[in-house]
Amino acid sequence: MEIVLIVFLLLMLIGSLFGAVRISQWILKNKTRARILYATLILGVIGIGIHHLFYKHMRFIRSEVYPNLYLVQYPDEDNNVLQQAIRQRVITHLKSEFPVGKTLAYEKQSTIFFYQYYKAFPISVFQDEGTAYFIDNEEDLGGMVTEELGMYRRYKLAEFNYTPCQAEAPLHCGELRYFDEHGVVKSDRLSNLVAPAKTTKDAINTAANPEF
Repeated sequence: MEIVLIVFLLLMLIGSLFGAVRISQWILKNKTRARILYATLILGVIGIGIHHLFYKHMRFIRSEVYPNLYLVQYPDEDNNVLQQAIRQRVITHLKSEFPVGKTLAYEKQSTIFFYQYYKAFPISVFQDEGTAYFIDNEEDLGGMVTEELGMYRRYKLAEFNYTPCQAEAPLHCGELRYFDEHGVVKSDRLSNLVAPAKTTKDAINTAANPEF
């Protein structure tokens, strides 16, 4: 079945290339059509440039399924800027109220993860979905297709493991480690961070069982 699919996709590719060549030849035979083509290409290049300059700003996308997972879209090429932004996001995360969510497989709950946003090519058949899959979907550890965050180690940017500080229990301390595709490149010690607020689920349990 896979061989048939591959052959079919190759035939589609060859047909598309052949069609593109024929259309190009037809356009270039006429000056008016050629000018329209050149104008369209120039406008396309300008549009891509505008999009790159004004819309491709670094942003953090929080998973709707895993509250402690962030995907960084368009990460800054300057590592210092990227790492400072991640550090600030960690501080902001711990200050905010945690929504109810799932826990990543094989990972600690008291860890915040940062991965680069990556989405596979839409018509890809045998490729993995990419880190973007985990924005709205749980990890799929079984079945014909497996999707686990650990599959995308090369896109891992940072992780922060935290525990209550020994000196001041209400506050949290931890190690923030930064990664590239080869592994850990740098680590920072963060101390005396505001403790995470209770999740909605925890608040309900506390209200229902005040003795705890």
